[in-house]
Amino acid sequence: MEHGATGRRRLLPYAAWAAAASVLLAGYGAIAGTLAAQVVYLVVVWTAAAMAWWWLRRATERLAAVLIAVGLTLSSLGDLIWQWLVWVGREPDVSVADLAYLAGYAALGLGLTVLARKADQPGRQRIDSWIDATVVFVAALLLMWHLSIAETVGDDSVSLGIRAVWTLYPALDAALIALVFRLVMAGGRTDRRALALAGGAMCWLVSDLGYLVASDQASTTGLLDGGWMLGAVLLAVAVQPGRSTAPVEATAVRGDGIGRLAVSLGALLVPGSLELVNDLTDAPESPLAMYAATFALVALVFARTVRLLQAEGRARETVRSRARHSAALAAHSSDAVIVVDRSGRLRSDTSRLAGLLGSAHAGDGGLADLLASTGLRMEEARVVFERVLAAGGSVVSAELPRQVDGQELWLGVRLVDLTDDPDVRGIVVHATDITERKRAEQTLAHQAFHDGLTGLANRALFADRVEQALRHNARRGDAAAVVFIDLDGFKHVNDTLGHHAGDVLLQQVAERLSSAVRTGDTLARLGGDEFAILVEQITGPDEARAAGDRVLTALSGPVRIGNQVVAVSGSVGVSISDDDASSDSLVRDADIAMYAAKSAGRGRVVVFDPSMRAAVVERRELERELQGALAGGQLRLVYQPVVGLAGSTVVGFEALLRWSSPTLGPISPDRFVPVAEDLDLIGEIGAWVLREACATAAEWRRRSGGSELTMAVNVSAVQLASPDLVGQITEALAASGLPASALILEVTETALVRDPDGAAERLAALRALGVRLALDDFGTGYSSLSYLRQFTVDVLKIDRSFISTIQSDELPPIVRGLIDLGRTLDLEIVAEGVETAVQRDQLAAARCELAQGYLFAPPLEADEAARLLLGSPPLAAAAR
Repeated sequence: MEHGATGRRRLLPYAAWAAAASVLLAGYGAIAGTLAAQVVYLVVVWTAAAMAWWWLRRATERLAAVLIAVGLTLSSLGDLIWQWLVWVGREPDVSVADLAYLAGYAALGLGLTVLARKADQPGRQRIDSWIDATVVFVAALLLMWHLSIAETVGDDSVSLGIRAVWTLYPALDAALIALVFRLVMAGGRTDRRALALAGGAMCWLVSDLGYLVASDQASTTGLLDGGWMLGAVLLAVAVQPGRSTAPVEATAVRGDGIGRLAVSLGALLVPGSLELVNDLTDAPESPLAMYAATFALVALVFARTVRLLQAEGRARETVRSRARHSAALAAHSSDAVIVVDRSGRLRSDTSRLAGLLGSAHAGDGGLADLLASTGLRMEEARVVFERVLAAGGSVVSAELPRQVDGQELWLGVRLVDLTDDPDVRGIVVHATDITERKRAEQTLAHQAFHDGLTGLANRALFADRVEQALRHNARRGDAAAVVFIDLDGFKHVNDTLGHHAGDVLLQQVAERLSSAVRTGDTLARLGGDEFAILVEQITGPDEARAAGDRVLTALSGPVRIGNQVVAVSGSVGVSISDDDASSDSLVRDADIAMYAAKSAGRGRVVVFDPSMRAAVVERRELERELQGALAGGQLRLVYQPVVGLAGSTVVGFEALLRWSSPTLGPISPDRFVPVAEDLDLIGEIGAWVLREACATAAEWRRRSGGSELTMAVNVSAVQLASPDLVGQITEALAASGLPASALILEVTETALVRDPDGAAERLAALRALGVRLALDDFGTGYSSLSYLRQFTVDVLKIDRSFISTIQSDELPPIVRGLIDLGRTLDLEIVAEGVETAVQRDQLAAARCELAQGYLFAPPLEADEAARLLLGSPPLAAAAR
């Protein structure tokens, strides 16, 4: 209904024009031949000319509009001169008025030519348009010859000059009709402008012809003047700016094919029709003109027919070429496309699909027969086929598993029912082997719930298992316990031996703890050096403590890391569930008990007691100290070099935040950053980090002679969600003078998946500034490939947990896969946590461009990093 109402509103102006024209013509007919009629006539034609010039200011095709307005003005000038001659009693056969009229026709014809040239297709199409227009011109001119020109030329009662002028009118009318036809047919134009031009030209043609052939001009004055006035108004309307109706596809096709062919064939009927009329009316014949026109029409139509046949040949060759192109693509594509009918019978070649599925069976019995030979689960395939039958032309996608030689392979299919499409008449099935993608997703999904370094369950999976255990406890009436383990002295190992040694220690601890866990219990690494065990179906605290004691026993022996022997111990906290316990509270209470064990001297087991919640007091102390850390100058940045593996040169730094509290001592970012987020301090601290890092990077770039040094800054999930982030970065760049391209913002997958839409919006704003974006710790969360498509990043940072798996001359498949993924997406790749020469060499061989880690340099104070950048030897020595 709304569409219909809109259409009616668009028709209102045209209805108003038609009504006004009808009233004008009716009124004019009543006063025809009077002085009032003459004045009205002049007012109308001059008003039309004035409106054309007025609308010209906003015309889109200005040159054509100017020519049309000039044509109207010259015609109106001719009317004024003619009327003046009538008023003074002089009515010559030819006067200056005719010069103005003819000049107006010429200007109008030029305007039509300009419009048609803009609408024409270049090359062959333009030539065809001119041939068609010439056919119309010759046919129209022959008709004019029969109606007027022949009699005018043979009238010896008037001078040759007068006859020439009178002959020019119908000849120019015929030319205008041909030009209007060319405009209308060019691209299938059927908009308001084309219709107005065609109507105006026809009105002038009919009036001119009536004037020349009328035997009683006095009785036809009203009609003739009405035609000229209406023609002027329509031509003025053609200049009026406004939204043209776009030509529809069907019109364009008819204009280029059937319509033009009909005009060409119809033109051939004109000579014969006129000859028939002459015979019936005994009118005098002019065989020379008839023969010349017939010969010209036949020649033009023959030329047009030849060009149509040539165009058809080119079109057929284009279709064949596209078919060969499509066939070549299909033959060399990794995908397969087939067509089946609604009964599942094959209607196209299936060799590509058979090859994709590894089947020698051609599927002569139908699609089901073909699929059954490839290990596909037919019940699932049948369900998908039924879905597409019920989808009503919508695309149906599915991922179908199949078993081949004991291996699970995957086939991705997209089906759409195009049975109603006369060019297809079947169901199109697009199939591709997605086995590698599914395996990668399974690997990444495993990483989402398992620790990449140790292979143990991670915090998310552990929390889920605890929730399940608590639900089972409620039904069985037993209890569960959480054993929380924190390694003693782990930070010392990291600081003295490097992160690689720390990773080796964590892996060996995981193996030892696995030996201390009962079947059915869950061991997890919660992060850092923290582990937890879920002990299910216990009957009392003694069983829970026994689980903790087994942990201490497992950790009691020394650990060998390379040539070093490290003593390891752990502080163990145990919490036992009750009726009000939740996953969070059980883990929290075990954590509190673990801190109590550390406070009691480490290397022992402590069972949680509600009185231990004094740990909350420590948290509050941490919060209080953190409130004044920034203002008190307790925060600082250290910088870890990012090295180009091709030459071990420093190409950038990663700025890392550190806090040394006067009362609490050094506190790791893992502890105080979450607290800062909870206290809403992260925005202020993050802004300071950005300003400090940008200023430092700008200074180092100046000191190093304008190098292309980059500075990477970590952005937390809370910062990314803040609307102030873009403004903070803009201010930091402006204050430091650092180019935006030199700043790299590192975001984690976790930060992105919290609010994908908001993250995408802010990342787009940052990229608009020119800042580069890095995806940090890639692979440690749920690394769905869809996120790499949704979030446009520049750098992919491979997490150290993957790099640590490089221990021989063979690159692990998961690492190679991540590097290949980054290259496929045209991302810069940075490997984190490179600790050994083997890791460095394997990464370089795999074309990983950049790396950072203790092999090159640990995080450095600002002055140490500056000395390193300016060419001091430690980096080169470390890299060897």
